[in-house]
Amino acid sequence: MTKEKLEGLLNIDNENYNFLRVLTLFLKLDNTQKVPLQAIAVFWYVATYQNCSKNDIEKYFEMSKASCSRMTDYISRYHRLGKAGLGLITKNQDPKDKRRTILKLTRKGKELIEKSFNTLYEDMKSFEEDFQE
Repeated sequence: MTKEKLEGLLNIDNENYNFLRVLTLFLKLDNTQKVPLQAIAVFWYVATYQNCSKNDIEKYFEMSKASCSRMTDYISRYHRLGKAGLGLITKNQDPKDKRRTILKLTRKGKELIEKSFNTLYEDMKSFEEDFQE
């Protein structure tokens, strides 16, 4: 299906189309194609607020500790029940407070953010290039 056909069917503009493409980037990370929307939201929170804590996420999303642990496990190196996670963030104990878990993007997470922004602003870059000519 072409972009034009999709836009005609869904009546969406380029920004929304690019946003859907970004969501597709996340879905391709897990072969099951079942990446929870909460996991994507938590990932973007960590990307926005580097060195944040799990407690920050719990408060921001009004999420239980168990749900936050599941989501952060899912996007970190190790998922529940010994399964591999997506490897997008690291979870480290805060050296100043052992009860606190600090979250940071991995190289893979940073690359995904870069791809996401490139996808979101693809049309803007081509517009700027046309404008400069």
